[in-house]
Amino acid sequence: MNVISRGIKNALRSPLRTGAIVLMLAISIGLILSMLVARSSVEAKIASVKALSGTGIVITPAGVNGFAGGGDPLTADQVASITKTAHIASISSTLTDQMTTTDTNLTSSLQLGQFGRRQARSDTATSSTTTTATTDTSRPAPTPRIVVTGTTNPNSIASNGGTLTITSGATIDGSSSALVALVGSDLATKNNLTVGSTFTAYSQTITVAGIFTSGNTFQDSGLIMPLATVQSLTSQAGDVSSVTATVDSSDNVDATVASLKTTLGDKADITSQATQAANSVTSLQSISNLALAGVIGATVAGAVIVLLSMVMIVRERRREIGVIKAIGATNAKVIGQFITEALTLTIIGAAVGLVLGVLVSGPMTTSLVTSSQSSTASTTTAGGPAGFAGGARAAFGRGAQQISNNFTQVTAALTPQVFVSAIGITLIIAIVGSAIPAWFIARIRPAEVLRTE
Repeated sequence: MNVISRGIKNALRSPLRTGAIVLMLAISIGLILSMLVARSSVEAKIASVKALSGTGIVITPAGVNGFAGGGDPLTADQVASITKTAHIASISSTLTDQMTTTDTNLTSSLQLGQFGRRQARSDTATSSTTTTATTDTSRPAPTPRIVVTGTTNPNSIASNGGTLTITSGATIDGSSSALVALVGSDLATKNNLTVGSTFTAYSQTITVAGIFTSGNTFQDSGLIMPLATVQSLTSQAGDVSSVTATVDSSDNVDATVASLKTTLGDKADITSQATQAANSVTSLQSISNLALAGVIGATVAGAVIVLLSMVMIVRERRREIGVIKAIGATNAKVIGQFITEALTLTIIGAAVGLVLGVLVSGPMTTSLVTSSQSSTASTTTAGGPAGFAGGARAAFGRGAQQISNNFTQVTAALTPQVFVSAIGITLIIAIVGSAIPAWFIARIRPAEVLRTE
């Protein structure tokens, strides 16, 4: 009987002991696989988060907050500098304006409440009469203005992370200078506009290309046009009121913000979601580290189980080892026999453990993610800063929404790489667990064993 067959036979010699060892190994190896799956899934999500979440940077003229504040619009040269900045993957430029009854034949669909009336009156009242004007109910209610947004990317306008839905017609090309517009559903209803209808804005005839809804009353009462069109109609050639830049990875956001501040100086206010993204990635990284610790702990436990089991077996079979050596077996053959025995126990345990790991990897990943979700949700669901133009607010809204979804989108995925890693760790357990018993075997001297036993 050769070394391998003898080792396999010896591993199965005691069914009770074999079953106990296999059970303990199966639990350890199952835990190893489930932790490897959890870590792999979380690492993949971290890479996705870094590429898609918290990568937005909003650049607005210094001192400007929505339609309030001072400052001058960003210029075409400044926008070009932003575009050329390292790690900037794409930008979306926006210019907003407010049309009064002298600018358009449209009627606003907004009904001004107290807040709206105060703002509208304060735009025309002098500083000495503002207080009286804003509280005098005998005066005619001011006419609400219609917000028109020029943008290079119409899809970036939806506020609070929502979706801009085209209910009829088609979207517009933000890079064109055509006299076309997307009309908010509330504004279209108020003015009986449909796709193909026309209206007057800034003494030009504008064609309705599509009707949109965002689920936001303010935005559904506005217009979206190509950026160049609004720049031309309002005599603001090259000017923009905000730029939303997307960085290639959240790892590069801080460096990109620093570079932009150096380039633009005090002419622009720059805001990013670096903090929110960092919080999200940190929480995910903690799950990854916990899973790695679980892998290491389970590996050590498995190696210790094999080690103690083989030490016990070697001590029980010292006489057998001595006899085998006495009749001519070399240390290498005897050690090979016991290593085969350890491998057999480990492989059987691995077979059971891998099946167990596949079954529990999904719940294990979900449990790890859920335990960290509650401590992170409060820091990742905040919307963008109030007062930004629509595109800026939308960028922060979508970023926050993506970050808040990081946890719910982490799902267990058993990849071939993870499975191979689990097999490799199993072999390491067998080798490490056999090393010390092999050393004991090499030290056994046949004459001493036979004389004492």
